[in-house]
Amino acid sequence: YSVFLLHRFSECRKETDDVKEAMVNALNMSTVSILSSGLTTVIGFLALCLMQFLIGPDLGLALAKGVAISLITVFVFMPVLILASYKLIDKTEHKAFLPSFEGLGRLVYRIMIPMVCIFILFIAPSYLASNANSFYYGSSKIFGPKTKLGADTAQIEETFGKNDTYVLMIPKASTATQRELSDELHTIPQVVSILSYVDTVGAEIPEQYLDEETLSKLNSENFTRMVLSLDTAYEGTETFALVKEIRSVAEKYYPGEWYLAGEGVSTYDLMDTVTADMVKVNLVAIGAVFLVLMFTMKSLVLPVILVLSIETAIWINLAIPYFAGNTIFYIAYLIISSIQLGATVDYAILLTERYKECRETMDKKDSVIYTISAVFVSIMTSASVLTLVGFMMGYVSTHGLLSQLGFFLGKGTLCSLAIVIFVLPGLLYLFDNLVVGKKGIRKQIRKHLEDDTHETD
Repeated sequence: YSVFLLHRFSECRKETDDVKEAMVNALNMSTVSILSSGLTTVIGFLALCLMQFLIGPDLGLALAKGVAISLITVFVFMPVLILASYKLIDKTEHKAFLPSFEGLGRLVYRIMIPMVCIFILFIAPSYLASNANSFYYGSSKIFGPKTKLGADTAQIEETFGKNDTYVLMIPKASTATQRELSDELHTIPQVVSILSYVDTVGAEIPEQYLDEETLSKLNSENFTRMVLSLDTAYEGTETFALVKEIRSVAEKYYPGEWYLAGEGVSTYDLMDTVTADMVKVNLVAIGAVFLVLMFTMKSLVLPVILVLSIETAIWINLAIPYFAGNTIFYIAYLIISSIQLGATVDYAILLTERYKECRETMDKKDSVIYTISAVFVSIMTSASVLTLVGFMMGYVSTHGLLSQLGFFLGKGTLCSLAIVIFVLPGLLYLFDNLVVGKKGIRKQIRKHLEDDTHETD
């Protein structure tokens, strides 16, 4: 937001020598785009607060507060700082390292319609692929083989195989029923052994024959427990099928009276929780962003174009692991959907607002060319920072989830940037009548008539 305001201020200074007037004009011209961007970003992050898994609310609140404070800083303090230091800014200004991007604008104009066609072809496959990924739901794969914990775990599994331990707690009223349950559990191939009262002591031996210390390890006043040693991984399709099978057997003998715990069981429950969060978080984020854009832009068509553009970028980003055959963390998959939407829809808003502004005085072709040349530096500055930070976190972090989030952020920003620069101008061009509206077209016609009159005079 600070980059957007600073670039607009630089443009306004070319039109007037009064720096205060230039700042007022810059604020008037950039408030809608910055405020729209800020609100959509805050709402996108706050959608994470709907997650039952508490990393979502923690992350969402932290990010939303940070963006809200940034907005306040940009609107309240930054204009004062710029006006107080503009002379120093002028003295330290250097020659532009980057060329004029009018050539890029002309290139975008030439290829934008083919890019829109390619974009349309990508929508359905990327959406389907992004929802067909393989996922890790628990923490068993967070630390990879490059970390000490991951290397030790891999060596243990290589030596002793993958195994897990579940604890099944059931009422102890009938040892005969416990024996039947134990016998059926033993028929499950992954069950290596069961430590329980009926398996260790025997159903025929009364509790009174055991000392209290030994008995307390297996039985309490109302319950007895079975410790199941299993030849299975901590998570995966086979593990989840095993959890369902053990639960089904327990329900058969003790309907509604049993409890099952273990890492695989917890991961299965976590899968149920976070997959239920996915639909809720995404729908709220998309719906809220759509409403904000609808009210700030006073249009029904523009929110559809902008949200579809960024959502497709998100789907492409999340489809890459599917086509690469990689397994991803579901938490990263869920979080990046809201973060990418909130963080990169700003680029689409900035470009759209500038296009609408240009259409008041220019035709469609010139509006596209000038818009790209005017906003590319602002968008590229913000996107390059986000991309660099994302890839740095991906490469530096040894925490699997954080590393994957970093790579998702870096690739997702590049996907959004590409669609905003090369596809969105084509969509605005094709739906120009709906984007600009009749009022804007009439204003442009009057401007052309005035220009023709002046030339005639």
